[in-house]
Amino acid sequence: MSKKLRRTPIYIAPEIIGWIDESFKPHIIDERNSLILDPANVYHKIDIYERQVRDWFLNPAKTFVKSKDKKFIALMVCLSYLEGVEQFRRGQSSNNQSRSFFVSAISRIYPNKFLVQDLKDFYSEARCGLFHNGMVKGKIIINNRFLESLNFSGNDIEVSPTKFLRDIVQDFDNYVNELKTNEQSRNYFDIMYSNV
Repeated sequence: MSKKLRRTPIYIAPEIIGWIDESFKPHIIDERNSLILDPANVYHKIDIYERQVRDWFLNPAKTFVKSKDKKFIALMVCLSYLEGVEQFRRGQSSNNQSRSFFVSAISRIYPNKFLVQDLKDFYSEARCGLFHNGMVKGKIIINNRFLESLNFSGNDIEVSPTKFLRDIVQDFDNYVNELKTNEQSRNYFDIMYSNV
């Protein structure tokens, strides 16, 4: 979800600072471009969201994935992206439906490639493992030498963090373009995203 403005100025995205004044009027400044942004303008909201996702998550993950010991961090970024973007795409919260949203997002990125049960296992083994236990469960093997981003092989779930991140970045690029060109997608996003 989006970062909410407060009375004290905070960064709601890299180099985008905002606050609410005494009369509850929001102020947002893009320091990178010296622009004043309107938190009610859906196109400005898209710009803020894009900066958040790219600069706080995806770009750092590109650095992590190259490091010998930080691939799990890159995988966490990829996994956290899936449910969040699906909420914006649908215009609804994933409360009590996290697994369904996660599976739907991966199915959209890799159409007709995986069985739903395999994706549910991936959710349990990777997403729930990392976010609830601090480590993936036993079926997950990560290695950038795998040929596929994601592969279900017997009892193993093979993940190439580099390739998986590449696919996530491509999905995000496509989604940002869709937000700028598709009114229905923009309306769903607008329902879910607010800094006020």
